[in-house]
Amino acid sequence: MVSIYKNENNSVKIKKFELLIKEELLSLLSNCDINELNNLSCFENSLTKENIQEKLNSLITDENIQIYILQNAQKIIGLYFLNSLSNTEKYISFIIVKDSRNKGYGKLGLFLLIQELSKLYPNISNYFFKVKKDNIYSNLIILGNNAEIHNENDTEIIYKISKGNNTWIHRIEKDDMQRIMKITNDAKYLLKQNGSLQWQQGYPNEDTFINDINNKSLYGIYENNNLMAYGAYILGKDINYVEIDGKWDIPANEKDLAIHRVAVDCNCHGKKYGIKILKYGIIYAKKLGCLTVKVDTHKNNIPMQKCINHSGFVYKGIVKIIRDKLDNLRNAYEIVL
Repeated sequence: MVSIYKNENNSVKIKKFELLIKEELLSLLSNCDINELNNLSCFENSLTKENIQEKLNSLITDENIQIYILQNAQKIIGLYFLNSLSNTEKYISFIIVKDSRNKGYGKLGLFLLIQELSKLYPNISNYFFKVKKDNIYSNLIILGNNAEIHNENDTEIIYKISKGNNTWIHRIEKDDMQRIMKITNDAKYLLKQNGSLQWQQGYPNEDTFINDINNKSLYGIYENNNLMAYGAYILGKDINYVEIDGKWDIPANEKDLAIHRVAVDCNCHGKKYGIKILKYGIIYAKKLGCLTVKVDTHKNNIPMQKCINHSGFVYKGIVKIIRDKLDNLRNAYEIVL
């Protein structure tokens, strides 16, 4: 078991805002992009260059809004704002300072915040987040904390994280190899029981996953710090997808993201973890600037087919897996981003 968030010496902390640091907070907010601030649910596009100072002052003193700060070694690296919907539900919006982005702090901060709020306010049952669909960074942070889509329209998504959430998505490291292989071997057994030769010819093995980890492409779902599901996000042109009995919307190319090696702990079937791995991969692909996401599975792997279809992929034909000597045809699916 490995710590799913790298927080050596507890250097990253979440704490409630105190008026003692009001000027520091005002200075930080004033230096943020006004468009990013307007995306926060506590502002709702009300900020202009003329009223920003007044609005920021009002926000900090508003008794209906709680502010939590994320610190790393005493430096403020993020802000989380809580608006009350009721005694049992709250809206959360957040912003991470630019030089601290893409380092995992946003996802870690949200995880720590919800753990803290669960202790302070045990009556809160749900946390909601309103995010624009094109805000890839915020979508990854929220989805990475096991959020469910509560509602959505053409431009925005409202996510919900329920009370007691102890699950999130994080990149896997070598410390979890024993758990990876336990999940893998159990999955191989189930596939064999279902009459499939998928994963029955030596693949995937420990070397496969070591390569994924070295390439920083293996991501997992953790419950209480224990790995319970995984999937590999492979960027680039997949040789297995060059030829297809059917037709891709966009032929295999270097701006593809292929999702491979998806497996879920046998005790977690029914928790939709396979779908979560796929949907997180779709948002991750957008962050990387990919054109499409592609995935394949065996015709007898009905649970995986259900996950793929539920995640929005479209069936495109049959591909041949080059490494497999037997039973090497797979159903192929695609999403154009």
